[in-house]
Amino acid sequence: MAAAIRKSLWEFYPRRLDIPIYLVLLLGLLITAQCLPVLSIKKFVFWKSQYSLWSGTIGLFRDQHYSLGMILLTFSIFFPFAKLCTLLVLWCGKFTDKQRLAAFKWLEILGRWSMLDVFVVAMIVVIAKSGGALKASPKIGIYLFAVAVLFSLIITVHIRALARRVSRRKVPE
Repeated sequence: MAAAIRKSLWEFYPRRLDIPIYLVLLLGLLITAQCLPVLSIKKFVFWKSQYSLWSGTIGLFRDQHYSLGMILLTFSIFFPFAKLCTLLVLWCGKFTDKQRLAAFKWLEILGRWSMLDVFVVAMIVVIAKSGGALKASPKIGIYLFAVAVLFSLIITVHIRALARRVSRRKVPE
């Protein structure tokens, strides 16, 4: 039985410079979205505060809401960044077809949680708009984050399709 061939997807598609460029641009967009305000909360007329994903996470830890802080840190900051870095490694790194497809399977399973924080911010806005002295409004960060998450889902599907195409090729012995 022949040993499994370890090649990068970039070696199979050397002219596809768009993939690493998109991944790096998405990383930049994601970091920007995580730092910009995602939510503005106005209480009465006097008090107004804006929260980014980073400041919200730090605030949760500071207020000793460790479980909520860990959820936000994991699914809004760490996971999207790790997912894009993993895609970049899967594109450039030398893996067997089996290893690469197993990694995509895990990314697909974990990817279902990608829009969790967009949903949470939307729920906060809806609840705050339902009445009372508290008003919440979404800010540019949540829109950029949603765009980054959606494009990361699209590029994940695209790269996975390229990986599957490679795995279907017959390797000459």
